[in-house]
Amino acid sequence: MKKVMFFSIIAISAMMLSCNKQPAQTEEKETIAAEASQPLAALRTATDLAKYGYEAESATALIEAANIIASTPVSTLEAETQNGTENPNENEKTEKVQFAPAQLLNDARTLTQDENVLALADKVEAKLNAQNDTARGAVNGPKYDYGTVYANSYVYYDIRFRAHEVAEVALSGDGDTDLDLYVYDENGNLITSDTDYTDDCYVRFTPRWTGLFRLKIVNRGGVYNNYVLVTN
Repeated sequence: MKKVMFFSIIAISAMMLSCNKQPAQTEEKETIAAEASQPLAALRTATDLAKYGYEAESATALIEAANIIASTPVSTLEAETQNGTENPNENEKTEKVQFAPAQLLNDARTLTQDENVLALADKVEAKLNAQNDTARGAVNGPKYDYGTVYANSYVYYDIRFRAHEVAEVALSGDGDTDLDLYVYDENGNLITSDTDYTDDCYVRFTPRWTGLFRLKIVNRGGVYNNYVLVTN
């Protein structure tokens, strides 16, 4: 029930944002009327579990977050570049949230001595190791990256989306700063964005042609932010 409510809130928020944006000249902006696609929704659920796990010091929540990631067919992305430098006020960080599955499992092990929980962590780790030996997802299928965007700076990705197929992008940060997400076409035109005052962003659009699109993540805060970026 909580999962359904969470993504309903995402959909409603996205519709409100779309009403306040100018329509792009080169793309057809699609109003969100349904939940995010299954792989994207699953990974967003994993990030929520990770945040809860760190806040509540719950080993089982961290392990389940890693398990969801291990069970979701996505391939990795790499950031193109990042401006700015590491934040000198790193000690001001209040959240130590991580999203990489191997780190989630390591952190979970430090929170428990329960043999059953530790055995579950070992089982998920074995799944991750087996998964790393094979390709994840189709070439043009769901993609993800775990990264860090420094204080008052940005990072971007160039991703190819197919014409006339709904493209989705979700971003979730560690909770310490406001993150904004922008999508540009290959001509530099702004297609859509999510610029609310949180570090959870979601956008959805339908390209008119197959081509490269730039996803730009901007950190509006004074400390770095660990994030996970997911596409359909």
